[in-house]
Amino acid sequence: MTQRPALRARRPNPLSGAGLDRLSHVRADAAALAARLDDVATVVVPLWQGKVATVGMPPRLHTATVPDLHDRAWLLGEADGTTYLAVELDDDDLASVDLPDDVRWAGLREIGANLEPLHAHLGATATALATWHRTHRFCGACGAETVSDWAGFRRHCEACGREHFPRTDPAVIMRVTFDDRILLARNPGWPAGFGSVLAGFVEPGESLEDAVAREIKEEVGLSVDDIDYHSSQPWPFPSSIMLGFTAEATGDELTLDPAEVGEAGWYTREEVRDGILALPGKVSIARHLIDDWLEDEDEDDDDD
Repeated sequence: MTQRPALRARRPNPLSGAGLDRLSHVRADAAALAARLDDVATVVVPLWQGKVATVGMPPRLHTATVPDLHDRAWLLGEADGTTYLAVELDDDDLASVDLPDDVRWAGLREIGANLEPLHAHLGATATALATWHRTHRFCGACGAETVSDWAGFRRHCEACGREHFPRTDPAVIMRVTFDDRILLARNPGWPAGFGSVLAGFVEPGESLEDAVAREIKEEVGLSVDDIDYHSSQPWPFPSSIMLGFTAEATGDELTLDPAEVGEAGWYTREEVRDGILALPGKVSIARHLIDDWLEDEDEDDDDD
């Protein structure tokens, strides 16, 4: 297994960084944090039932005034002089929040690709934090209930003193090619006629490159060469970071793991462009890996 110099993605992935200063130095500074929370120019990204508030078409995040809820706010960061917070609302909170009549609550899978980069990144951060707080209310060491502090980026156990920080699960996602064809596959639970690239979680004690090679071997029985890094994407569904790679197979004979792969096959650029399979939505890094491969041929033609 060899490695070549890293490749760069052609375009930023949706939900990824967009000039947001996360203000990590403010989180543990009580005075600096209070100043941000009390600043009348600070705006809040509200969440409800795992969804963000949007208005307009194309959609944009609605930033609301959320009275008396700053003690529950999470500090997302600052961009262009504006401080952004996030608050997860419950049903009772909705009555106290100033929301426009045309507000629509939407999940990032649905609208993430259509949001401007800053709003998409804010939504991804807020959604990931909301999931972490809901699923880590209790200490993993002693079982006592934890409390949120550090502006939402830590949970503290007052019983045993343990500190718990947001976790992100690393997952590799990889475009596999062979002789100018791309491997597209579908999970057994996905509808027929759909195809995407392979992906899987990184195991403890495993490098990213080893995870790429292992997942490909396990799922479709291929050995690969020339593993290259492509790009990454936050994927808060519920709490992953997708680490994109490309790899070249050493052969094209497939041996599928039926528990992981329902169908898989090799496809030319012409077949993919002609819609032989439905592809992942544009919000995903999977789609960018495929689209970049389609555009590779266009660049090669221009160089001739």
